[in-house]
Amino acid sequence: MPFTDPEAAARAVERIEETTGLSLGLFVERAFDGNAAPDLALTNLERWLRATASPRLHMEQLVAMPGLGHLLMTLMGASQPIADSLIQNPELATLLLEPGIFMRVPTRDQIVAEGSRLLAAATSNSHALDRLRYLKQRWNLQIVLNDLGGTWPQETVWRVLSDLADALIELAYHHAWHEHAKLRDLDIECPVTVVGFGKLGGRELNYSSDVDMVYVLKDGTDERLEREATRFCEAFGRALSDRMGRGSLFRVDLRLRPYGGAGPILRSMASVEAYYNLYAEPWEVQALLRSRAIVGPTDIGDRWSTMIVDKCFRPRLSEIALEEMLAMRVRIEERSGEEDLKRGTGGIRDVEFLTQILQMLNGHAHPELHVAATCDALRALDATGKLDHAVATSLVQGYTFLRKLEHRTQLVGDRQTHAIPNDPAARESLARISGFATYRDLASALDLHRRTIHALYRSTLNLEPGAQAERTEVLRALGPHGPAALQWFDVLPQSEAFYQGLLTNEGSLDRVRRLIAAAPALVPYFKASVPLTELLLSGEIEEEMDAAARVSRLAPDVLPESLAKAYASGYATILTRWVLAPHDGLGEELASLNAATLTALLESVGARFTSIGLGSFATGEAGPGSDVDLVLLVEEGKDHPEAERQAQTLLSKVDALRRLGAPIGIDLRLRPEGRRGLLVRTLEGLRAYDLEGMDLWERFALGHATLVRGNVAALEAVLHAAYAVPLTPDNLRELLKMKRRIETERVQPQQVRRQVKLGSGGLNDIEWLVHLHEMRYPPAEGERTPNMAERIRHLGRRDLLNALEVERLLQAHRHLQEVRARIVLLGIPDDLIPENPDKLDRLAHSCGDADGNAFLARHLAVTDAVRAIYTEGLERLKA
Repeated sequence: MPFTDPEAAARAVERIEETTGLSLGLFVERAFDGNAAPDLALTNLERWLRATASPRLHMEQLVAMPGLGHLLMTLMGASQPIADSLIQNPELATLLLEPGIFMRVPTRDQIVAEGSRLLAAATSNSHALDRLRYLKQRWNLQIVLNDLGGTWPQETVWRVLSDLADALIELAYHHAWHEHAKLRDLDIECPVTVVGFGKLGGRELNYSSDVDMVYVLKDGTDERLEREATRFCEAFGRALSDRMGRGSLFRVDLRLRPYGGAGPILRSMASVEAYYNLYAEPWEVQALLRSRAIVGPTDIGDRWSTMIVDKCFRPRLSEIALEEMLAMRVRIEERSGEEDLKRGTGGIRDVEFLTQILQMLNGHAHPELHVAATCDALRALDATGKLDHAVATSLVQGYTFLRKLEHRTQLVGDRQTHAIPNDPAARESLARISGFATYRDLASALDLHRRTIHALYRSTLNLEPGAQAERTEVLRALGPHGPAALQWFDVLPQSEAFYQGLLTNEGSLDRVRRLIAAAPALVPYFKASVPLTELLLSGEIEEEMDAAARVSRLAPDVLPESLAKAYASGYATILTRWVLAPHDGLGEELASLNAATLTALLESVGARFTSIGLGSFATGEAGPGSDVDLVLLVEEGKDHPEAERQAQTLLSKVDALRRLGAPIGIDLRLRPEGRRGLLVRTLEGLRAYDLEGMDLWERFALGHATLVRGNVAALEAVLHAAYAVPLTPDNLRELLKMKRRIETERVQPQQVRRQVKLGSGGLNDIEWLVHLHEMRYPPAEGERTPNMAERIRHLGRRDLLNALEVERLLQAHRHLQEVRARIVLLGIPDDLIPENPDKLDRLAHSCGDADGNAFLARHLAVTDAVRAIYTEGLERLKA
């Protein structure tokens, strides 16, 4: 017998014969022939038979089917975790006894259907998760049997492993949301989409792969649901990764999300799109190529697919991006060992990297290359003539060999390893379960494949760029900003002329450098517009230009594409002029552009209602990315249903403009009754709502309003509602309680000093201090103004603030408005001063400070002063 301890093996065989009443001499000779670990396999066979209800029946069938017996013993010696799952679930033995069943290739839908039946019978949350772990054990057993038996091709093994993961993720997703929604009283479909990356995204999963995932939230989700969705993601991750009696479902890796481990685990789709447009490194775009939505709202999945095409298959792959990706591959290879099948020279990553680069270079012209699986992509490159047939075939063969060997190394102990073991005995076992008589034979085949892959990798990617001298000079002249400039100008038609212009037009390089450094969020607008780029290079963009007037001059029936283009151009022009020459009128210019665009839209729908602007739109403090807050009112006697339909059309038109690249948004949440109310309210209805007991926070929000289009009586009704209720001590306490709730629920404790709007000493402190004084001491009819600076000065003139407080608040307001705008232009999310030192330095430099420490010292001094004035002012109001 081929055992290392023949005496112990003989005793085990004797015990099995006594239990089953069968003679196993011939079975042992055949079934353990060439086994990688015969002693372990025999031990596991005995354990399994003891766990079954009918050990004799099962043993009889194995003896009667030598091929199946050999396959089962191969499994019992190759993977202890798989053997344990069979012993833990002896009922799965029926899979082994009916080859027609275990050889059947399942689909994701079939696995989901089976899992749904198991979940329906679960009696608790822990029981449900245990059922999912059982489902994984059941299908892993079938996959490994077909893999070791060679009945499934390797690509089928990877695909079924991925389909199993997809099904388990889908089942866990719906179960976790059901449990969370029940606990939190949520009557809504889950707004989160789960996106798979890497081998999961490419449907090439390993036995012991992490699952690389990113969570994406539907746009427009309200704050409460966003918080609940974040908690759901945490619970969902625990459902997948927590270990129970059957182990865990998967190790979850979320590091491929925007900003990596420093970013929030959940982001809206719009913010993800913005990240890939503005900040994604070349390697992140490359990783995006192998990603896909697994479960969640279908519209997000569709947008994700579109984003992959837009970002990964551009007309031209920047040479700088290619060089960065090649450099990263070299760094990875330098850190790998000689036995690393994945990262080492001529390894799995070489094939994947080469394939992905060729896809990105040629995918714009060949949609056939828009595939995620490596072997499928290699075949498509062969079919399109982008790879020689012999080269593609060799790469597919080498990749398949390496992946199969990687799988064999992972079977033992469910280890996430990609390396050949160092132990000689382990190497011999690996060789046998890989189909080789000795490790020397395996090593010889491995060396041949790796040398072939490495040679093909180097020869195929010998892509020495023939860049023109002007382009190279621009790259050199712009220093660290050069790669971003090349990614900008390379996508423009006749890019050679632009590179020449950058070198010959006085000030062009400096303007481009300053824009890239201080406002990378604006670069996509220039990429999309040759005329806008020409204005920047010529310097004409710095001249006075009334963007709102250009929109106002458009014909009433202008096409949405033209209106979107005019808005985007005006938006980028206003902000670029401010970046190049900062001034105090930025908010008013943006508000005027929004007003002109909104007026054009209202006229295009024939609006019969009055539009009242609120918030930063009304005060002339709009920043980049600010929505337009509106209340829509219609006079009694007019067709209210028609006005409601017109409002819905208005929102649809705004959505269309956003899809066409115009960053404008309308927010109607401040209307009476908020989301529950109609889009358009009658003027009489507003007055009745005012009399019936409008909430104090609603009155507070209406305190500064401006007429956009319509009846001035509607504006008067809004302002009446804002100031109709005096600010009594009780009302003041109620409003301050609301503000504290905003601060604690919307700002995390560690962000209190970094949140520019809602944090301590932020813009909200100034707004609340000023407006609470106005509610206690309402300004006269002719003294009302939405402008914050004038409102602060007015309080000083009335001796409600002293001269020092007025001056400090004015300075602080200018500082905070500037910082907030620059944060947006740098693409930093959520009005937060970044903790990352590099990003903090970039913000500091854009604000004119020497470094991040200098900026923080100045900023904290400002916010401390604001908070002190806010606190002292409230004490005076309470007196």
